[in-house]
Amino acid sequence: MSKKVMLSMVILLVCVGFSFICIVMLSNTKSQPTNDNIVKPKNALPIKYEKNSVTYVNGHVIVNKTLALPAKYKPGENKIAKKQLNKLLKQAEKRNLDLKITSGYRNFESQSKVVDAFVENDGEQKTAKYAAKPGHSEHQTGLAFDVGTKQSLNDFHNDFEKTKEAHWLANHAADYGFIIRYPKGQSQDTGYAYEPWHLRYVGPQLAKVIKEKNTNLESYYHLNK
Repeated sequence: MSKKVMLSMVILLVCVGFSFICIVMLSNTKSQPTNDNIVKPKNALPIKYEKNSVTYVNGHVIVNKTLALPAKYKPGENKIAKKQLNKLLKQAEKRNLDLKITSGYRNFESQSKVVDAFVENDGEQKTAKYAAKPGHSEHQTGLAFDVGTKQSLNDFHNDFEKTKEAHWLANHAADYGFIIRYPKGQSQDTGYAYEPWHLRYVGPQLAKVIKEKNTNLESYYHLNK
């Protein structure tokens, strides 16, 4: 067999093999499941991992009733989040809205004192609906803030959502990278009652997606499955 014939056969086999690989890859691509509810900004599956006993999903610190932070985790107040919150409050002031920070960063020990005070006033059962146990509070991340108003409200937990300030927050918090961490009607997912005053900084990209989908971090990242 001449060298030219052998070379032609080798080239033919290589071409056939390459074509077969391309067909298999194309077939696998078409059969892959798609889900536009999963990390839409980058169209990627959520990546959950732990570092120093802190849970992260796609780079975001996650803490809730099942995922805890260690007592030694003390990052302090996040400077970027605080800067964005100040911008939010400044814009609210321009619109004649009465908003102020009522709570920011709290470490493990501070959260213990807060919960003890709530339990003394409201009892354990009621407190569990809106106050996180030490190690399970978003305030320990340094990325969460509670806001309020100087207005006289009979029951802040029930009346704040009726204010124009709460309505504005729901519509514009995402513009500054914040989400309403515990949305209305989603306590089955988040574990907490509706808190229109509780803001969590996640960045403008994720915040806008969470708002558009009217969802929460647990559902968006499939953390309860």
